[in-house]
Order: sequence, then structure tokens, then C-alpha cells
Amino acid sequence: MEYIQNKQYKNEDVYFDGSHYIGCSFTNCTIHISSLRFNYDRCTFMGSKFKLSPKVLLLQNVYSLLPSSITGKNIVQA
Repeated sequence: MEYIQNKQYKNEDVYFDGSHYIGCSFTNCTIHISSLRFNYDRCTFMGSKFKLSPKVLLLQNVYSLLPSSITGKNIVQA
């Protein structure tokens, strides 16, 4: 797994799979998730949305991994 530390993403498409993000910030990004092979720690998400692959949507527990899981906002199916 690739480790990415303290990187700032703005207005980008970011593909989470295969990476571990540490201390990164995501502002107005679209975050693509097509597997559960990712991790993040101490990251911030401002105005970003998550696009989940249909195969990931079958896994109910994935929502608990996402910061917007409390409200369900900004999660869309890819």
C-alpha cells in the first residue's frame, strides 16, 4: 500500500484504492472508492463527495468509514 502524507488536494478526482492517506486535506474533491483497500488517518474533508463503486455499495459497513456517513450527504454511486 502506498503511503501519502500531508498532501493537499483541491478540486481533484482522487482514487483512494491502494493508498493510505495520513494528514491529508481534501477540498472540493471527488473521492472514488472501488474497493476497501484504502485507509486514512487525521485527514480533513471539506466540500468533497464520495463516489462508490456498485460492488462496494453491497458492503454495508463501508459507510462507517466515510466522514459524511452520519448524514449520508455527498455519497453517490459511481
